[in-house]
Amino acid sequence: MGMTGAIKLKRVVENTRNVLAIEAMAAAQAVDFLAPLLPSKRGQSAHAAIRTASPPIEKDRVMSGDFERISALLASGRLAELVR
Repeated sequence: MGMTGAIKLKRVVENTRNVLAIEAMAAAQAVDFLAPLLPSKRGQSAHAAIRTASPPIEKDRVMSGDFERISALLASGRLAELVR
């Protein structure tokens, strides 16, 4: 049962990372909409990092690649380092 639990945990972690990537992309888009207002310095750093992985959404497009790149950014820990 331990291996089954480990496989399930891996899936849960991947799904959670994907949800966080979607939330990060939505937050970055919200910051873009609120311009010229700016978030904190840490928020600006996080926004810039997210924008390196995903350009602003200006028209309809497939976003799965953006989600994957932001998910990889989250997995690398770079985004967490920027906001600490």
